[in-house]
Amino acid sequence: MTQTPPSEPWLDDLRRETARHLEQIAQVQDELSTLYGEAHAAEGRVRVRVNAAGRPTVLTLEPSALALPPSDLAAAILRAVDDATARAGERLAELVGTLVPAADLDAMLAGRPTDADRVAVRAELDALSADGG
Repeated sequence: MTQTPPSEPWLDDLRRETARHLEQIAQVQDELSTLYGEAHAAEGRVRVRVNAAGRPTVLTLEPSALALPPSDLAAAILRAVDDATARAGERLAELVGTLVPAADLDAMLAGRPTDADRVAVRAELDALSADGG
């Protein structure tokens, strides 16, 4: 029979902390799958639901919305999408706020790298250059 060597206290702490973080991530993943934002415009005649990424998943137009001039209807739809996306973004920030700093989350949602990302990439490139790579 093989005996397991005694564990170091710091290693046990690290394992517990890692397990706690993984549990948080799993919970956030579950909640992200159901996160959405909703909004309406044109006095409720236009309603939109977007997912966590801000993509419209439901667009409802009341029959009276079709009486609006096309440019007004288009503007109302865009306004509702923007408002719903902002609401989804607020919910997302609340949800992942303990895992991702707000500035990093804003950058990720906008599709641009964070300063920390840039610094990390530059450090890796510098390390590769120093190694002769």
